[in-house]
Amino acid sequence: MSSERILIVEDDKTIARFVELELMHAGYEVQKVDDGNVALDVIEAEPPDLVILDLMLPGMDGIEVSETLRSLGNQVPILMLTARAETEDVVSGFESGADDYLRKPFEIPELLSRVRALLKRTEQDRGGPVHRASGVEVDTASRRATLDGEPIELTAREFDLLAYLVSNAGRVVTRDEILEAVWGMQKSSDSNVIEVFVCHLRNKIGDEGTTIIQTIRGVGYFFARG
Repeated sequence: MSSERILIVEDDKTIARFVELELMHAGYEVQKVDDGNVALDVIEAEPPDLVILDLMLPGMDGIEVSETLRSLGNQVPILMLTARAETEDVVSGFESGADDYLRKPFEIPELLSRVRALLKRTEQDRGGPVHRASGVEVDTASRRATLDGEPIELTAREFDLLAYLVSNAGRVVTRDEILEAVWGMQKSSDSNVIEVFVCHLRNKIGDEGTTIIQTIRGVGYFFARG
């Protein structure tokens, strides 16, 4: 059985209870709250291994909770839940510091897959290699990335995707390869999940002309060696 503890921050009691039961069945310790301010107090008092955070909350919403945690230097993995379909809302979640997101309604197998992938990232050994391409350097041991020597601010999931792309620079990687390597799944119910992350990475590395991360239509992506 798993010993990881997960905090659910969700004001919809039906959804919160459903997710709680499924996570407990999967072996996780679970705590749930329905308020952003309370969530911050709980996280400070007893830091969880993962936070499942609803975007729409009364009072302090999920964006504000995530921003507050990151401003305090708390790097707990955050999986944000959203009922909104607009890409800009998802991007706002990433900018606030969320590591991943899942649109409602979602399937439990996908939720569990996202949870496992985020927790696995926190458990990985810090003895990985350094990858370089197109002025981007990714140190997998320290989980730091730079562009021409300047730090790139990334969420955990963004780092994982960038590391995978840079480590495979010079060859086309398929969407399926990316989903399996970065998200730990063979398919996603959200067809835009990779595109959203790639768009965000392009913005962060100044790839306005998409010459570094190139989209190969119908196949996947190509990261230029530079």
